[in-house]
Amino acid sequence: MNYFGKIISNISQAYSELNPATLTGAIDVIVVEQEDGTYLTSPFHVRFGKMGVLRSREKIVDIEINDEP
Repeated sequence: MNYFGKIISNISQAYSELNPATLTGAIDVIVVEQEDGTYLTSPFHVRFGKMGVLRSREKIVDIEINDEP
């Protein structure tokens, strides 16, 4: 039984040492209007983290430009 306690303790310690900021997030996007009126953007992605995958239907992403949807 002590063996299982050590396993649980090691898993708990490893999880507590993870930086939550590396598990989720998004990057900034740069948008540039071209001379012909079209827009070009830098690549972007959203990362929900390993735990977020379990409830992926609950993840909603809103895209806003200058605080407007």
